[in-house]
Amino acid sequence: MAEYRKYSIKKNRFHRSFLSGMKIEGEDSLHCEESVYRRLFITEAIDGIEDNAQWGRLHMDWELEEDMVVTVSVAATNSRYVWLEEEQYYFDEVLHDEETAPELKRNFMEYIGAKKAVNQKDILLYDLEGRYLYIMVEVLGLGKGKLSHIYVDNQGDLFMDTFPEVYRDHGSFFHRYLSVFSSLYMDFQEKIDHITEILDIDTAPAELLPTFGRWMGLDISGDFMKEERLRLLVKEAYQLNRMKGTKAALKRVSEIILGEEVIILEKNVMRSETQADTQELYEDLYGDGTYDVTMLVHTYVPENQKSQLMFLLNQFKPVRSRLKVRFLEPKGDLDSHTYMDMNAFVQEAEQGMLDERQGMDGRILLQE
Repeated sequence: MAEYRKYSIKKNRFHRSFLSGMKIEGEDSLHCEESVYRRLFITEAIDGIEDNAQWGRLHMDWELEEDMVVTVSVAATNSRYVWLEEEQYYFDEVLHDEETAPELKRNFMEYIGAKKAVNQKDILLYDLEGRYLYIMVEVLGLGKGKLSHIYVDNQGDLFMDTFPEVYRDHGSFFHRYLSVFSSLYMDFQEKIDHITEILDIDTAPAELLPTFGRWMGLDISGDFMKEERLRLLVKEAYQLNRMKGTKAALKRVSEIILGEEVIILEKNVMRSETQADTQELYEDLYGDGTYDVTMLVHTYVPENQKSQLMFLLNQFKPVRSRLKVRFLEPKGDLDSHTYMDMNAFVQEAEQGMLDERQGMDGRILLQE
């Protein structure tokens, strides 16, 4: 039997392939453009080293919306060109030509004997023989989608050699039956070989990040943060736990979540700096408790996320303190949270618009 070889189709091969309606993201993923109905991905020739090379299994993962369909065509040949009507056609030129219609590419794959499968993540290629392997993936339907972890090998199973030679009939029913268990075994083995990536915050699946947070005493459930900010928060959880209950901890957590620098005002510090005649005003703005803390935020946060933000910040606030978060309007009013160098303005009448988060505060004019 030929030496086992596995061909991973990742970023480098993506750049040398034909892509239509798809974009490369990350090391091994293709994202579908939402507004495009038909997307096409055609690999360059995968070299099996020798003529009449046998192929094993093609595998890919995908995340697609319900109505989307994936069609995979795979062909193997010993030559990279064909003669038609006394004219020579190179496979790569025909399949990667921007001006050739998808229907012609599909017909060309059928002409060279392509094997076709619909909505299958694992495809056995035992009936294909040839040095060069061509793969065409077509995704139909509007919506979001992603293809990832695409690879092909030249063996397909690992158990066939353990049986007597009389059973070793390539492509037989028994061979295909064993391939089911071989596929399960190889997939588990690959996960075991890359177990360190699961424990690495930079490469771990996003669904494991809340678990890592709980290991460090941090509850980040709720799915209200983007993945990159969630990874950064978990990565800094150890240092943040050491600073828990301090102004620096609240400030850093807010910067990670909101992506901006916030301002934190402590009432016990401000009281010593204020005069008696302005004490009542300061209590209205910043609370009447000794340990009240006010956080000023510029970023607009949707209503459904404000409570989740407060839930996370309360895990880091000082004991016995009361934390209030003020989301500053871009144009504030006097005697409210208005600061000359932040959101103060000269009031003037303006026209109001729906869905622009404008309040009926006396500055809005309704016109016919």
